[in-house]
Amino acid sequence: MKQYLIPVTLAGALALSATVAGQTPPPTAPTTAQKPAPTAAGPVTVEGCLMREDDVPGRKSNVAERIGVGEDYILTSTKMVKGTAPAAAAAPTGGAVGTSGTSGAMYDVNGIDDETLKRHVNRRVQVDGTFENLDRGMKGDALIEIRATGIRPVPGDCPPK
Repeated sequence: MKQYLIPVTLAGALALSATVAGQTPPPTAPTTAQKPAPTAAGPVTVEGCLMREDDVPGRKSNVAERIGVGEDYILTSTKMVKGTAPAAAAAPTGGAVGTSGTSGAMYDVNGIDDETLKRHVNRRVQVDGTFENLDRGMKGDALIEIRATGIRPVPGDCPPK
């Protein structure tokens, strides 16, 4: 009797595994592949007021800046001169876009040395460059960066601090 028990048990195990293997998994909801956010765009020229981050209402410098290691410069009261503004660079809440094309979008200016940027602080400028880290504009108070290749003063006033 023992000699028949092992083959019967094996046959039963094989039949059970074949049944389980033949079953298809339950259908799952289709997933939509999310495209990664772009990190750069084409060349642009943006006009605005260049300010130290500490001087921009609602913004605070990071720890490194507070101890004197570098400084962030923000382009505020911007309007596009050439190229297209990133979709993620929406005006702050309550900041309507006027007929002049000026918006509340702000950009973190990088790519130009601090000494050059310091000469243009609190002045209206045009910045040539490319937008980078476009996904940052969708995250809290992080700003989209403009990797600047040039900066020049233009006529116009900047709002007082």
